[in-house]
Order: sequence, then structure tokens, then C-alpha cells
Amino acid sequence: MSDKVDQPLEDIITFEHDDPDDPKNWSVQKKHLTVALASLYAFSGIFGSAFYAPGEPELREKYGVSADVSSLGLTLYVLGFGLGPLYSSTACSAFIPNIAAILVFRFISGCATAAALTNGPAVMADLYPHDLRGLGRSTRRFALCAFTAPCLATLFGFFVAARTHGSWVLKVQFFFSVAIWPLFWVFPETYSPKILAQRASALRKSGRVNAVAAHEMYPMTMKDIIHGRILRPFKMILYEPILQGATIWISITYGILYFYFEMYSVVFFVQHDIPFELCGLMFLFVLFGMVLSVVTFDTMLKISERMRIPVVERIDPGLPAEETQLKIVIPACLLLPASLFWFAWSSGPGTHWIVPALAGIPFGYATLSMFFAFTAYVSRTFTLYASSASSANTIVRSIIAAIFPVVAHTITDNVGTEWGISIFGFISLALIPIPFIFVRYGPELRDRSRYAREARQLAARLHRP
Repeated sequence: MSDKVDQPLEDIITFEHDDPDDPKNWSVQKKHLTVALASLYAFSGIFGSAFYAPGEPELREKYGVSADVSSLGLTLYVLGFGLGPLYSSTACSAFIPNIAAILVFRFISGCATAAALTNGPAVMADLYPHDLRGLGRSTRRFALCAFTAPCLATLFGFFVAARTHGSWVLKVQFFFSVAIWPLFWVFPETYSPKILAQRASALRKSGRVNAVAAHEMYPMTMKDIIHGRILRPFKMILYEPILQGATIWISITYGILYFYFEMYSVVFFVQHDIPFELCGLMFLFVLFGMVLSVVTFDTMLKISERMRIPVVERIDPGLPAEETQLKIVIPACLLLPASLFWFAWSSGPGTHWIVPALAGIPFGYATLSMFFAFTAYVSRTFTLYASSASSANTIVRSIIAAIFPVVAHTITDNVGTEWGISIFGFISLALIPIPFIFVRYGPELRDRSRYAREARQLAARLHRP
């Protein structure tokens, strides 16, 4: 008689159709809480980036450095967005009385913020994988926090810098971070493979020794981790046209926003003699444009869905839902260069200050509308790989946003604010064809996408038919 005993088959754990642990089946309240927490952490991190800018003049005077050197505190923080999550750095930059150390820890603080920025869009994709409306609404809330944070930071930062010592612009960020840190412990996991792995582990401890999550049937080697997790964002940005086009537009608009943080003090304080602490109030116009984008987005979406674009839009069989909703980005892409030229050629001292300030309204509207539409489109395309796509976007966006503040003073010192700002208007004009290409060829690009296909296959393995 053989001593060999047949081993029981593996007990594969997947989500049932109405599984309450599946993030897409969570209650409306839990989804809203998760989106709010993700947005709050992104707001906190990005708030710290621009809050530094108003304190630059005092730091230059205190440490005897140039404008280019002091602006590195903003540049390095934003550059850190793209280079991964590290921790426990905000306190150091707040209390070290040395410009070199401040710059180093500003960079590390930016790295610590990276996780909140890259995971946010992925969280939205986990919660609303098949609900375009829900994905759009949650993405708008997240984007509103991500983009209004630096504007509000600059607004308050000018008052703090004018009424206190420059170092307080660093300390305020530290106290804000400490205040919201406890909320981290109530942030729920939304990544389906992780949830299934935790469920399988609990079942094994309770006696179902062969319980295994569906994705654990294919264990990852170190090579798989390096190529699939670490290198995937870089591969996606190199080989995925949809991600490339969306990243270019988002990066340029984000970079221009940080360029404005340096330029507003030049335009309004130097050229229009606005009191220093009031310069931040000019960002209220940008904020108004962003809020206007949120308030009108659903209405504009309905209008754009009915809008037909001759030549570009196919007649039969029509556009899929993803490309139909992407059409809303076209007016925003046209509005952005118009707002830049408006701001550029009204920035001189011969024009009343309200004219360049009003240019912030269409700029804020266009910036946030583009981020809404492109982020939702990318998240919908790459689903479970949305985090990798977001990481790639964040890396490029952060590098661009880090460069723009550094070159701001050099450009305007050489060619003036009119032509200096106009350079970015011409760049945005050159990018206008991108959304038209997506509307026309988006379905084919998504069908041919290797990573979109892999994500769909992985998602199918996680759910029972």
C-alpha cells in the first residue's frame, strides 16, 4: 500500500459578485470617507510645497543667498514628489537654522509626499472600476485638493511671511502634518490583491490551510518585483501613448502653476506695487477658476458628450464612453494658452493689476479640468495598474514643476515677463492636437496597450465569473 497521500487542491480565494469586501461594493459612506482621506493627505503634502515660496525673500536676506538658490527650497520639494516615499523629514526642515540643511530636508519632505500623490488616483480606480461617473466625481475631489492646496498655501504664506519670521512658513507645515497624522490609521486598504491576500491569510489561520488568494497562485520573484513594480512606471511612460500624452499636458500645466508661485510676486509686488502680504490674494482668482471647473464639470460633460467634432470624431459605431467623456478636455486645452497670453501681456506696470489677476480664472479652470479628464481617462485605461501610471505621471510632472521655478527668474530677467510667460503659451499651443488624437484613435490605442490588457486579465482572475 502506498504511503503517498494526495494533497488537497488549493482553495482559491476570489471576490464573489456582491462581496462586501470588494472596494467597488463598499457603501457610499465608506467610499466617500476613503476619497476624503486620500484627498486630505495629498492636500497636506502639496500645501507644504508652495507655503515655502512667500518666505523666500526673508530667507535670502537671512542667509545671504541668491533668488535662484532660495527657490531651490520649492524646486527640491517638488522634485521629491517624483522620487518616492520616505518619512519623518518635515520636522527637520522646520527647525534647522541652516539654508543647506533646509534644502536637503525640503527634498526629503517632498519624497515623503510622493505616496499620497501616486496612490490617490489608484484609490479612485479601485473604488469605481466600472463606474465612470463615480470615478469622475472622486477624481475631481482629489484633484481639487491637489491643485487648490498650493494656491491656498501661497495665499496664507504671504501673510505668515509678512507678519512673522520666514522660518514660520516651514513650522506651519510641520504642525499641520502632525494634526492630520492620526487619520492615517483609519485609512482602509483598497488594492484588491492585498485585500484577498489578507483574507486568505486569515482563513489559513482559522483552519483552511490551503486558502490562497488568486494572484498568489503566481508568486513573484525578485526579478518580477523589480520589473513589474519598480520599473513598470518607467516602461509605461516609454511605451504607452495614452499615458505619454496625458502626462505631457498635466506636467506642463502643473509646472506653469509652480512657475506662477515665483512670478506672482514679481508681477504684483514688484511691477504693480501691491503690498507683499496681499500678493497671495491674487491666487483667489485661480482658486475661483478651479472651483468653477468643479461646479460646472457635470454640465460641461453633458454638453461635450453631445458635441460632435467634424473629421476627428467617427460617425459609426460611435465613440466608447471613455473617449466621449474625454471630449470635455478640448475646450480646456484651448483656454489654457489664451489665459497665458492674457496674463503675459497685461503683466506690465502700465496695466491695472486687476487685468492680470483676472487671467487666473481661465487658467485655474483649464488646469483643473484637464487634470480631471486626463487622470480619469488614464485610470480607466489602466485600472489595476493605475498606481503605476500615476507614479509615472508624478515623476515627470514633478521634474517639470521642479524646473519651472528655477528658470522663472532667469527667463523673465532676460526677456521680461511678457515674453517669458508667453513662452509657455506657445508650448501649450503646440500640445493642442493631443486630445484630438485621443478622441479619434483612443479605442485603438487602448486595445493595443500591453499594460491595459494585463490589468484587465489580472482583474478577471480576482473575481468569480
